[in-house]
This record gives sequence, C-alpha cells and structure tokens, in this order.
Amino acid sequence: MDFRKLQAFARVYELQSFSKAGEDLFLSQPTISTHVLSLEDELGVKLFDRIGRTVMPTLAGQVLHAGVQKIFRILEETKADIHDLKNQVCGKVVVGGSTIPSNYLLPVVLSDFRKKFPEVCVDLRIGDSIKVCQDVLSGELDFGIVGGFADHFDLEHGLLMKDTLYVVSSPGLKPDLAHKIKPDVLKNMPWVLREKGSGTRQAFENAITDLGILLHDLRVSTLVQSTEAMVRCILAGAGVGVTSSLAVQKYIESGELIVLDVDGLDIKRNFYIIRHKRRSLFTCSSKLIECVKEHIMDNGLKS
Repeated sequence: MDFRKLQAFARVYELQSFSKAGEDLFLSQPTISTHVLSLEDELGVKLFDRIGRTVMPTLAGQVLHAGVQKIFRILEETKADIHDLKNQVCGKVVVGGSTIPSNYLLPVVLSDFRKKFPEVCVDLRIGDSIKVCQDVLSGELDFGIVGGFADHFDLEHGLLMKDTLYVVSSPGLKPDLAHKIKPDVLKNMPWVLREKGSGTRQAFENAITDLGILLHDLRVSTLVQSTEAMVRCILAGAGVGVTSSLAVQKYIESGELIVLDVDGLDIKRNFYIIRHKRRSLFTCSSKLIECVKEHIMDNGLKS
C-alpha cells in the first residue's frame, strides 16, 4: 500500500471530510478521493459510506484505520530511534488533556518545550478525563494529563499536582456579603455551572454535599460547556461560579473577580499524568513529561 494513500485515508477518517483532509494535507479534494478509491479497489471493500456531505467509516475502514495508526507509530518510533543515535530529540508527541490542564497549564509548558526542542511536533488533544484515559489505553495518545483516571490494569497514573477550586464572582454582584459566608447563603445566589459530567462540577457537588447542600438546591442561572465560557459569564456578572485557581488567578489579582470565602468549603482536586504501562515512550514524549514536571515545581504548584 502506498504511504500517501494511507495518509489521505487516515485524515479523511479523522476529520470525517474529504475537503478538510485535502486542506490539511495541502492536496486537492479530487486527489484525496482518488487515493481513497484506489485503496478501496486494492482491498476490494468500501472504506467509507458517503451520506450526503457526511462521511462515515465502514467496519473495514475502522479496521484499516487501527492498522494504519500502528504503522504510523512504528515509523515515528523508528525515526526517533535514528535521531537518538545522533543525540537529537525529534518526532511527534500526541498528548491528551482535560480542560484545565489543556487550556491553563500546557500552553506555557509547550512554549518552553518548543524553545528547547524545536524539531518536535506536539499534537495536543482536548477531551474529558474518561476520553483521555480511553485514548491512552488504545494507543491514540502517548500520555495524558487529567483530573481523574479510569481504574484499569494497563493504566499507570502518577500525581502531578494539586489544584484548588475557588468560588468566585464579580465584585459588584454581592457587595454586601460578609467576609466569611455561611453555606446556606449559596442557595440564594445565581450560579454559573459547568455541564453535567464536568470534573469541576463533580468536585463542587461533592464538596457542598458534605455541607448538607444538594446541587438542585442552588439557583442555576447559566450552564456552560467550557471553563472559558464560565469565567466570561462570571466576569460579566451573570452569577457566581466555581472553577480552578489556574483559570481565574489573573482576574483575582487584577480585582476583576473576588473569591467568596464559604465557611467549611475547601475544594481540592488532583491532576495526574497517565500513560500505558506496556507501551514505551518516545524520547520526545519523555522530555515533554519532564518539562511539565519542571514547570509544576518551578511555579510552586506541586503542593
């Protein structure tokens, strides 16, 4: 099988679009279509079902993609091994992260990493903790950084850092609040919350349950799908919210947001580095993990 055809097939599979695959590979859509049709003729099976503008892989397409991913990984490993002989760090790292580490921790780390190892390409993929764990186990990711992990015998996890969750609001939302507020006061505030399934929301729900408050006791004014959307809503005065210190520290320091000190409420959460126990890491992946840990230590985020 021709490598270029397999590459075209893989991008169509991952992007679910012939046109997007062409843009990504700097090829015309007809060229991408020709490559896929050639593979289908060679294998004697359909690889995609084309329903209108939707591209869906067939069972044969799914099997081929799994094999192609193994081939690409072997090629990357071989390339990395050859460069190791020359004491060069290069190759591709595919790392997954849940929302907070992906948006508020890794960007700074990747900037520093790029300066040290300019020959390395990092593919950062964002998903919830469960998805990241699944992709590490399947080999889609070299490693992941998550707020929770699946209990699986092939999954290795190590504590990376502890994070504090703050209850925050805009200064003008509740100017008459006492320095330390009673938990029952939370029921009368308008809340901006993450969607169900969010690790942040789950940590908050567990913490207030310990104080005798259920989530449905709160006046939820807004539900959002991302941390950034939550912060923007809180800044605009839409309500009170709870989120990672990493996401709001600069707004607290500037005075745009205030931390509400709730009696008895202290929400902590761990972030972990996860990897597959039986898979070897490329040198470039190991170097990126080292950079992440160095950043945590240098910025006092470990404790």
